[in-house]
Amino acid sequence: MAYRNLREFIERLEAAGELVRVSTPVSAELEITEITDRISKQPHHRNKALLFERVEGSEFPLVINLFGNPRRAAMAFEVGDLDELNVRLSRLIDLRLPRGLGPMLSRAGDVFGALRSIGLGPKMIRSAPVQEVVITENPDVHLMPVLKCWPHDGGRYLTLTQVITRDPATGIRNVGMYRIQVYDGQTLGLHWQRHKGGREHQQSGVEAGRTKIPVAVVLGGDPASIWAASAPLPPNIDEYLLAGWLRGRPVEFVKCVSQDLEVPAHAEFVIEGWFDPNEHRLEGPFGDHTGFYTPRDLFPVMHVTAITHRRNAIYPTTIVGKPPMEDVWMGKATERLFLPLMKLFMGEIRDVNMPPEGVFHNLVLVSIRKRFPGHAQKIMYGLWGLGLMMLAKAIVVVDEDVDVQNVEAVAQRILETVDWRRDVTIVDGPVDQLDHSAILDSFGGKIGVDATRKPERAPFPDPVPVNEVVMSAAFSNWRCWRDAVVIVGLNKARCTPEEAVRIVWDIAPDKDVLLLDAGVDFSNLSDVAWRVLGNVDWRRDVILQRGMFDPYDMRPDVPRTRIAIDATTKGPEDGHPRGWPEELAMSPEVVERVTARWSEYGLGNL
Repeated sequence: MAYRNLREFIERLEAAGELVRVSTPVSAELEITEITDRISKQPHHRNKALLFERVEGSEFPLVINLFGNPRRAAMAFEVGDLDELNVRLSRLIDLRLPRGLGPMLSRAGDVFGALRSIGLGPKMIRSAPVQEVVITENPDVHLMPVLKCWPHDGGRYLTLTQVITRDPATGIRNVGMYRIQVYDGQTLGLHWQRHKGGREHQQSGVEAGRTKIPVAVVLGGDPASIWAASAPLPPNIDEYLLAGWLRGRPVEFVKCVSQDLEVPAHAEFVIEGWFDPNEHRLEGPFGDHTGFYTPRDLFPVMHVTAITHRRNAIYPTTIVGKPPMEDVWMGKATERLFLPLMKLFMGEIRDVNMPPEGVFHNLVLVSIRKRFPGHAQKIMYGLWGLGLMMLAKAIVVVDEDVDVQNVEAVAQRILETVDWRRDVTIVDGPVDQLDHSAILDSFGGKIGVDATRKPERAPFPDPVPVNEVVMSAAFSNWRCWRDAVVIVGLNKARCTPEEAVRIVWDIAPDKDVLLLDAGVDFSNLSDVAWRVLGNVDWRRDVILQRGMFDPYDMRPDVPRTRIAIDATTKGPEDGHPRGWPEELAMSPEVVERVTARWSEYGLGNL
């Protein structure tokens, strides 16, 4: 039975032992972030959704981390595990002719079931729970317990949003999960990036000469609708149609009280208003899912005209930061659900994994059934041309016998098969607007790695152990991973990246090299991977041991070429003119306060 609203989902989570109520008073300014961040980084069985019943300064409780482990994410879609999303959509879009009446009827049942659940459009109702309380005179978003998430954020932010607009030219709806900065009780900042649907509607409004475009910010509702706002759907496809298919029934809507829009009737809160596509205001900084602060930039301004909400409403929110956090599992649901669509266009794809360390767009692992030379490159270019996969900064392709959900297995296959001079494709193209390492805003170098087998080549020789005495004399902070990769913490005031790489290769010529900032903890390899994937522009920040990239060198006995990757912080002197953002860290006084109060929260020992 589909969830009608957020509270039914909360009840199901609590009954399953996946939600903990916190009854002690807490602050929406940083304290909830620090508590949730600690819980998010726990093993799955200790990682719980949190319902804060007493948030200082607000009468409304706050719920967070709803999707924050694989079990809760699956429960949100009422499936046993997230792979069932892949199976369900695969059945729906399977274009092969069914053999026999039974399979044909089975597939037809799926299709007609989907059509029935979507219907001919949204189901409108006259009276809605989200409009039990209507505020049109002096509405003030401060009535909600809106979080200040990180110490240097530009203010408080609405985060788990469904932002609804309609294209001024076509009337087609878009729903996006965009962060919303609170400037004051009736003025908000709409942070939609240049690649998103909200930005397209803004531009459409400029071209149409519009000065007031309706917008609604929805908070809550059924979990499929909440998630659907984050789904990377093609332009002009309504996200709520996808939510309707996922939940097996259409999403119910009600007309806004002050704007010409429809909103989910069973949400907790709706903020109604308008924006002028020509009016902008500085928004940010904001501690983002990249693990860094997004700098201030100009974005549209929303003017609030009404707030409606349920009686006894529950305020839903999320935080983002260094992975893993709740958005990892929302992204994993996206990956599983959209895998069949990738296979529809590229049937040789077997599986895809977007690991947390890559924060969605920095790393895509793909297994394929390889049939010809250049097959891996076909997949790379195909994915870069597929919707928002255009933002993928690194794509690694392996054979179908490699489980891409096992990152260790993928890493081992890379070590066994990749010659970095012959098996790498470097391209330039669009990257995420939040990518701080790109040479230009939203445009930078990307890499494709062909880690499939090349049986015509001679096996690579076994690695030689590093001379630890000599390496330690050269670098005070280093380690060797799997006897194949030397990781160096580099003080660039003493040694340039190029000099450091040559020193390593003079000592250990059969090793790849990773350069990170001095002081990075190399014992946490997940953190190392996150830094490497986030801090690198693949056009600028790689050094080959010899020669240039050359995929045409087919000689079977060519010595293997190693690679060095510079993942250090960069400035203009490093060919990075845009500035480098600050890494997220909670203020020491908040960390100390939360540690001192931990027993009061009732969350067990960490």
